[in-house]
Amino acid sequence: MVSVNTLIVACDGSSHSARGAEYAAYFAKVTGARIHLVHAFPSTPLELIGLPGGSPHMVGVERFDEKTFRSLWDQAAKEAFKVGKAALGEAAESAETVKLSGDPAEVILEYASKQDNPMIIIGPRGMGRVREALLGSVSQRVLHGAHCPVVLVRK
Repeated sequence: MVSVNTLIVACDGSSHSARGAEYAAYFAKVTGARIHLVHAFPSTPLELIGLPGGSPHMVGVERFDEKTFRSLWDQAAKEAFKVGKAALGEAAESAETVKLSGDPAEVILEYASKQDNPMIIIGPRGMGRVREALLGSVSQRVLHGAHCPVVLVRK
């Protein structure tokens, strides 16, 4: 029999991630598993604005100091966790919040690899087919790269 001890809920503040948190609350109630709300944020200002390389000075990245960058990260995580905890309801009291830094799919998979019998619960971001084809889908990359159960929740 497969047991799940840790429910990893990818939180980005979207309605899809809120729906994932709702599922996690149910799974936690049934299984007794712990809930970890995780929010992934880029490691650098350059990753934040999505430039593949080249000329960051063209958009003023050199003036984007570490304090401002960390403030954006804190605010994004705060908002994402607020949405996730609201969706968890009573289960929010015991949920752990975790801020991850780096490529979302990679850091979610890395985090899962260090947990006890994890299950990842993730929602699609809903970027549209063209944008998803160009940028790639975090949920697809997690589905294909995970070595644990993954639940993809659509609103």
